[in-house]
Amino acid sequence: MAINTELLEFVSVDELLGPGAPSLRIPDFQRPYSWTPRIAAQLFTDVEDALNARPEHPYIMGTVILLRRPDDSHFEVVDGQQRLLTFHLLRALLRGEKRDHHAEGSTPLHKVHRELARLVSALEHGEHGEHRLARYRDFLDSKAQMLRIVTDDEDEAFQFFDSQNFRGKALRPHDLLKAFHLREMADASASEQRAVVEQWEEADENDLDRLFGTYLARIHWWSRNLPAHDFTNDDLDLFKGVGRATRRLPGAEYHRTAKAVLPGLQAWAHPAPDLVALRNLKRAQHQLDAPVAAGKSFFDFASFMLEESQRLDEELYFPATGAGISHPELTVFRNSARFRYCRELYVAAALYYTNKYSEADLPLARQRLFRWAYALRLAYERLGWRSTDNYARGLSAQVDGLSSLNVFSTIRDSLDPRDVPLTDVSAPKEARTKNPEDAQLLALLKEAG
Repeated sequence: MAINTELLEFVSVDELLGPGAPSLRIPDFQRPYSWTPRIAAQLFTDVEDALNARPEHPYIMGTVILLRRPDDSHFEVVDGQQRLLTFHLLRALLRGEKRDHHAEGSTPLHKVHRELARLVSALEHGEHGEHRLARYRDFLDSKAQMLRIVTDDEDEAFQFFDSQNFRGKALRPHDLLKAFHLREMADASASEQRAVVEQWEEADENDLDRLFGTYLARIHWWSRNLPAHDFTNDDLDLFKGVGRATRRLPGAEYHRTAKAVLPGLQAWAHPAPDLVALRNLKRAQHQLDAPVAAGKSFFDFASFMLEESQRLDEELYFPATGAGISHPELTVFRNSARFRYCRELYVAAALYYTNKYSEADLPLARQRLFRWAYALRLAYERLGWRSTDNYARGLSAQVDGLSSLNVFSTIRDSLDPRDVPLTDVSAPKEARTKNPEDAQLLALLKEAG
């Protein structure tokens, strides 16, 4: 990394955030502020303990990594933004500065501000309050220090963002995917980058975890007959796709061209599609068997897949699944923890099936997919992840009553849904337990056929 050795030094909080400090900016690839009041209160207490124990000595509080491009006068915060924002709030409170827009609200920033305000107030109104407040403020400004690392290399800065985590909330895989694909939009306008960030931030973090970890990564692995595991930061290459650094080989060029040309062709051929046609057009753009296109297309892909997975998770448990299957009977199979793995199998298989074949025959297909996904529950007294993973890969032939069909690899290898043998799916004739929910499921599968 091209580190600026002249700026490599320990600097005080005042030198980072005070009146004479350089301009700092938070780049769009950073995640939102996420510290909790507990973490912020611990930082406040740490500073107070250091002041009481060794008031004349510097107190080192980690590292801040900054990016300064050759033609810019400002610095971008690559790592350390959570702590810097907390220091900024605390400094303002210690000086009695009003931040009315921070006082009310439910975001992490609002909650932390209220907690810090409470702590500062307690310090100020305690014994010798004004003196203690002034000592704390002076110590924070001059003795609380961070190691400042400045680089002018954006790629190396991103690698730091990828790997550096200090006290606070660990980066999730989707945080790093967001950062990577924003970097792929380096040539896009600031408004375009801001728009995709705002769209991304509208999604709940747990929903994004579920999308990539529970559905998309498992579909990728199972369709290739690979065991699935927790989706971690080591698996990001699954969704980095074809980007600027991808070698221009024939296979990559095919996908690069298809992603670039297809939306325009669709707009020309289908100038006014209805909702069903529009959904199929988006499926054609975002095929799960194809690599994603890095940059803006990835954000479109994630948004569409999140919408699809959430919609299917609701609609698959609505009426019309088949004769004798009604919504009240299906509710327990969606919401009960006992059927968690079956539900995940069911939604993942339906997401993959509709992505490739549309929803033209889904009323019948979903009845068969339900039978395939939920037959697994009847075969075990205690259903765990390993058994679920084996079943998804078609490795349950030795288990009484279960099929050895890998639905995912079969879909991957078949252009026509008629080649996916869902009619051959079997289910145990008896439940392994006396749980009433299993008895209800058994009756349901027998009735549906």
